[in-house]
Amino acid sequence: MIKELKDEAAKISVYADQFNKRMRIDEYHGALPEVLSLIKKEIQGWTEKLIVKAYSRDLSFFLSHGFGCEGFIKNYFSGADMFFVVMYFSSGREQSKKWHEEQSIVSQILNSDKDQSSLKLDNIEIASQSQAEELAKVYGEIFQVYPTPLNTSEHVLKTMEEGTLYVFIREEGEIVSAASAEINRKYGNAELTDCASVERVQGRGHMKKLLFKLENELTKQGINCLYSLARAESYGMNKAFFQLGYTYGGRLINNCYIFSGLEDMNVWYKNG
Repeated sequence: MIKELKDEAAKISVYADQFNKRMRIDEYHGALPEVLSLIKKEIQGWTEKLIVKAYSRDLSFFLSHGFGCEGFIKNYFSGADMFFVVMYFSSGREQSKKWHEEQSIVSQILNSDKDQSSLKLDNIEIASQSQAEELAKVYGEIFQVYPTPLNTSEHVLKTMEEGTLYVFIREEGEIVSAASAEINRKYGNAELTDCASVERVQGRGHMKKLLFKLENELTKQGINCLYSLARAESYGMNKAFFQLGYTYGGRLINNCYIFSGLEDMNVWYKNG
């Protein structure tokens, strides 16, 4: 849950994510020293990682106060660039165990050719609330660990009501692949997320089609900044974003618990 805190000189929006032992500042306004003071007051004993979505103009301030920078998204704030600035409060959380292997994956992808073939989207459906329970069941089967309770129909329904757009592919009567877009209308951006395919259809290009479908729908709604955080270990997911014309924007270290445990996430973005 996101809550707002403010004093006479500053205001911040805080997402306290106890499951992932991190705190995220999604917005801030006001004098930067007071912003930082508000942030520090919110640090809890369980907080291992602090993430601030910082304006590019404020990057030097955060760096000079002990933060590091792990990634960026161009035009995130209604045309202004955003940088992920971070600070760690746990020994070892800032150290990636698979950095070199993940960097090798990124290098291979960035040096590969993009697939220019057209995508057929005739078998993709936009989910309604009636599919919430089915989507939750599929996500629960695919992900043993996930940053949000996506395996519950209550969570899927809640996010749908808040404006999240889900799309899926059905084969032989069952949902086999799904993805979603969390839309931020205030700043005109959307995060493409919750990407999953059952094992028997992996490698068949389903996810690329779902992402492209989401892009089309978001463009119709005037959303011009798209981004995603992809598991750094997943060659297929990172390759899909690259082939769809996304730009690599860095890597968030030990960012969240997903799939098998605490993992690094690669940033990909695209501007319409």
